[in-house]
Amino acid sequence: MDPELLTYYRTHGPMTEVGSQQHMVSQIPPDIAVIVRCTQNVLVHQHWASAYGLELTEERKQEPFLRRFEEKLSFLSSRGFSHVSEQRPAADKMVGICRDFSVVAAALCREAGIPARTRCRFASYFQPGKFTDHWVLEYWSEAEHRWIMVDTQLDELQQKALNIPFDPLDVGADYFITGPRAWLMCRRGQADPNLFGIFHWWGYQYLNCNLLLDANALLKMPMQPWDGWPGYKSRPIAEWTEADFQVLDQLAELALAVDRDFASFAQFVRGHDGIKVPGDLGEVFNLND
Repeated sequence: MDPELLTYYRTHGPMTEVGSQQHMVSQIPPDIAVIVRCTQNVLVHQHWASAYGLELTEERKQEPFLRRFEEKLSFLSSRGFSHVSEQRPAADKMVGICRDFSVVAAALCREAGIPARTRCRFASYFQPGKFTDHWVLEYWSEAEHRWIMVDTQLDELQQKALNIPFDPLDVGADYFITGPRAWLMCRRGQADPNLFGIFHWWGYQYLNCNLLLDANALLKMPMQPWDGWPGYKSRPIAEWTEADFQVLDQLAELALAVDRDFASFAQFVRGHDGIKVPGDLGEVFNLND
């Protein structure tokens, strides 16, 4: 692996910077099990809340809209946390979604000096026969010289509820399909696009969503699924031409080769305003509004 690329993923991006909350993450050890435990200490998944005895108010459902790690740490501090290693009741934790678990874990990895990145993918173990939108962590194992996928959301309760057959600290590729790979599989007729999505959103519109989210996450800008910006993220698939699909085909190919040719991938994304996250996040809007 290119040492420069590992250095890139060892350093923070805009979403994982700690800023004024350094005391909340001091002395994080370079231990993935500890990092996952700290992540689960501070977050509760919005759609699993009832399993932990929580009934969320509309106000609490707004907590996932805080995108940045520093904002999350400030919020946790306001709820009584002094460090992410603290174990507190579920009611004290911050409400998030899978993206937030991966962002927090990536931030803690980088604090511990571990190259890490968030990945937007489709998981096979939430709905039998379907591939459900999901985010995971990838970290670089120097000992094994490979990226290892970690599902930071799957605590003991969720593992039992879903009958998980694998180790969440080392998820095999059989259980995940990346956004870029899923896009190309469907474009090549190797998979049914209507099997990819979540809730009532399925097909190419959601394949597009996860391809764009994964591409930007590889450039350390992991956004929320409902985040929209001018370009492909917000343009209805019905309005696309074949040329538009071909642009996303090229993006998917480059994303799959990111570790071999990061420069070409980054240049392509940064050169397409319809793909990259705007520099001014004030231009980002909620697609559900």
